[in-house]
Amino acid sequence: MVQKPAAAPRRNMKRRTLRHIPGILILILVLVPAAASATGPTVFVSNYTVTPAVLMPGDEGTITVVLTSTASPATGSPLNIRLDPGTGETNTSTEMQENAYIENVLLVSTDVEVVTGSFQDIGEIGPGQSFPLTFRIRAPGEEGIYFPEVWVSVRDGTGVRYPVPVNVNSAHALIKRPALRVERTVPASVDPGDPFNVTLTIHNDGQASASDISVSVNATSGAIVPRNSENYYIPELKAGGESVLNLTFETDTSVPLGLEQILVSVDYRGADLAASRQVATIGVPIVGRAEMGIASIRTEPARITAGDLVDLTIRLENTGTADAESVRATVEDLPLPGSKEAFLGTIEPGNDGPAVFTLQADEAGEFNYTLVVRYTDDYGEHTVRQALQVVVAEPGLIPVVAAVAAILIIVIAAAIFWYRRRQGE
Repeated sequence: MVQKPAAAPRRNMKRRTLRHIPGILILILVLVPAAASATGPTVFVSNYTVTPAVLMPGDEGTITVVLTSTASPATGSPLNIRLDPGTGETNTSTEMQENAYIENVLLVSTDVEVVTGSFQDIGEIGPGQSFPLTFRIRAPGEEGIYFPEVWVSVRDGTGVRYPVPVNVNSAHALIKRPALRVERTVPASVDPGDPFNVTLTIHNDGQASASDISVSVNATSGAIVPRNSENYYIPELKAGGESVLNLTFETDTSVPLGLEQILVSVDYRGADLAASRQVATIGVPIVGRAEMGIASIRTEPARITAGDLVDLTIRLENTGTADAESVRATVEDLPLPGSKEAFLGTIEPGNDGPAVFTLQADEAGEFNYTLVVRYTDDYGEHTVRQALQVVVAEPGLIPVVAAVAAILIIVIAAAIFWYRRRQGE
């Protein structure tokens, strides 16, 4: 845990000026932000601003630092994604990384006076989140370059100590460096097997131009491949400038549902030719869609005649890429009495299930009816209607003739038996 300035061990923080060669090396090193690694989530200083940029001896100014979580907002378990059918908005839920709890943030210096800015029990910061803190300072009486340190204490995480250069009427200018940031735009959802577009915007938020910029795009899943190049080159990006890259990806129907990640690495150089790298993660929500259709229709008996009790079996098939849930089939506009609703539950992609209806064919004729299938998937509730027909035949004459023939045979047999008996007597 970081102690308060009064109890902190005194470090060698004597004033350094650019009159000494080691000071230049130290200045270059401290201006390169680095995120601390730890077993638990922590934060890093992603940006800082000293106002005014050059202070006069004894003047007051401010130091504003931006703390950013080291956890990526795209990490976590696969998303449970559902589109609201009413608004079209995407609702997602996931098991996010643990937030970093910031216990205190202090500005420590033996030269620069800290007027205000001791922050205690700041609270939690989530993955991908940032927030600024401002310290009011008073410059020392002597000119030069000073390095007050920002001390951040994170519960169960690695603490951060970050020096901020303060120019007190020094004739030497601080070395300016570029700072690249990747902004991405992705679709709200992607169906497996469909292509999708991603827009990358490379911003230079630093104070100097970045050159020799190489952008590398790598999908973590073999079921997602770029349609165009995986590597891009930008000769130069001036301070405050931006460059836009339009990417297109292909997906396979076997791509897992959930949040698939695409890694973007940006390598560049500053004016001092020092190499830097910025890594960003693109989270692509893969959301499957169920598609219900009729696989087959069968009746028992196969030939229906008036008076039959009929079992009508309609097999429903899911030809989509996601589970069809709460599948329910209903027969509408059919005048024949019987059970006309069947509940099938969940049908997985590539599978089918039977919807069985029991009907009483109490009259002959050709009867048109509508099969209505209702189901839900990650996009909401769907209804499919299919026009069908069932034919009920009139009872045939063959059974009547057979019955009459049987009666005649019985009568003739009885007559012969009676005649022979009389002859015997």
